[in-house]
Amino acid sequence: MRNIKLSLFVQKITNILNKIIIENNLKGEIIIESSKDENKGDFSTNFALINSKLNEKKPRELAGVLIASLSRESLFDKVEIAGPGFINMTINKESLGEVILKVLKEKDQYGKSRVKNLKYNLELVSANPTGYLHIGHARNGAIGDSVARILKFAGYEIETEYYTNDAGNQINISASTLFYHYKNLLNEPVNQPTEMYGGDMYIEVAKLFLEKFGDKFKNANINEDNKIDDPEIHNIFRSESISFFMKIIKQQLKDFGVEVDLYTSEAKMYETHEIEKTLDLYEKLGKTYTNDNALWLKTTEFGDDKDRVLKKSNGDYTYITPDLASHNSRFKRSKADLYVNFWGGDHHGYINRMNAGLALLGYPLGILKIDMIQMVRLIKDGTELKMSKRKGTAIWLIDLLEMVGKDSIRYMLVSKNPSSHMDFDLDVVLKKNSTNPVYYAQYATARAYKIIQKANDLNWDLNNSNFNLLSTQKEKEIILLLDAFNKTVEYSANNRLPSVICDYIQNLAKRFHSYYSDFKVIDEENVDLSTQRCQLVKAIYQVLSNCFDLIGIDVINSM
Repeated sequence: MRNIKLSLFVQKITNILNKIIIENNLKGEIIIESSKDENKGDFSTNFALINSKLNEKKPRELAGVLIASLSRESLFDKVEIAGPGFINMTINKESLGEVILKVLKEKDQYGKSRVKNLKYNLELVSANPTGYLHIGHARNGAIGDSVARILKFAGYEIETEYYTNDAGNQINISASTLFYHYKNLLNEPVNQPTEMYGGDMYIEVAKLFLEKFGDKFKNANINEDNKIDDPEIHNIFRSESISFFMKIIKQQLKDFGVEVDLYTSEAKMYETHEIEKTLDLYEKLGKTYTNDNALWLKTTEFGDDKDRVLKKSNGDYTYITPDLASHNSRFKRSKADLYVNFWGGDHHGYINRMNAGLALLGYPLGILKIDMIQMVRLIKDGTELKMSKRKGTAIWLIDLLEMVGKDSIRYMLVSKNPSSHMDFDLDVVLKKNSTNPVYYAQYATARAYKIIQKANDLNWDLNNSNFNLLSTQKEKEIILLLDAFNKTVEYSANNRLPSVICDYIQNLAKRFHSYYSDFKVIDEENVDLSTQRCQLVKAIYQVLSNCFDLIGIDVINSM
């Protein structure tokens, strides 16, 4: 636990218990939990229950020893035994102000953990460069980028990258699709590709080709292999389409607040012969064999249900081969301790074979974590908007950004567990009321900011160090929630779940809105109480701001 900056009160209680344990020659692990029921105190420990045998005492007897010392500590209003040996502790209200002071002192560093000396490499999005990003890519990007932000805040070293699938048949389809529209724009006859992407986007891109090349390629056509019949022209359309779409994708990611440190390329893997080098390494390690003129990898040695083909009998590589080579190259370059890929839920069956293939190269089994991100359904007027890139009916991120904005998209996409399918209801995110969780959260910062500004306009001194007048249960609950922020960050980081931060935001926003409704924060007839309450509001504003940054949304000061 030495690398974790615990909550103020958990740290204080832990230190007190450690002292008592040493003084009484006791042994055992200390676990402190927040109480969910205010009638059972603010914090509890099961120390007496889980360590009774170790200390040769009955649980309640051991709890009595601890309580005798805990009751003398000024931190607590009340300490009592519950059930078979739980100890419930209620914090003295006079101590609560320490949390407010801590938040206001540390500001945007509040809740941040100490450096852990462990490096993560995260592969984000990795959409094919054959079109714009859609809502599915956006969910991967929002979750992956938020995980990166949370892990960094939790003390980890973070490196993010985007693996560009720019060497497969999907690039041939894209090239042929654009060429088909290019020829149509020239009013030249052309064979329609047997497989092509649909949508007006490709017509718009074809216009750029026409501007750049004129009618230079008017005599070419589409052949039976679904390619442009002149290989040189086909390669031009391939490379130009990749370049164009990658430029668009990078800009869309930037507009969406997704930060990528490094872009890598599958095509580059072929150019530098990394795939052949990886196959040679497998063969030198004795991890391949030939059967039916195909090259197989012994993935069953590490738990895969069957061995996998690396090279087909016709000499073509299977899908997994460049993937294994790219990960081998990535591991050698990054030298991270843990690697995480954010993949769509339809790749679930791919996990075991990938990890087995990497273990055969000598990497620790499980060094690559795959976080599966399920599909998103777009809902409008209670009806699902169907999406198909091939049919040209996909809903592009660029359109959603114009329609509802970055913050609404990011918040909604990370607010649910990524392993669950989610419905993105456009009608909800366009509402300006409490039914829209994004509006509800940002309205909390706007409300808090207005209160702070009002206090400043009144020239109130918001530098209290004594918060003895904050005596209501709602104030105490808010302060304890502020104190739990680092614990929330740690849990979110350890489980790579940005949704945990969204849950915390909603909880804090709800408590603040309720507090504002029930109590007068700005009361010019009671300045002492008001200044203490305004500092509490400043602390709420700061912690919400820190939360917003972790999921990549903006703080709103006016609504």
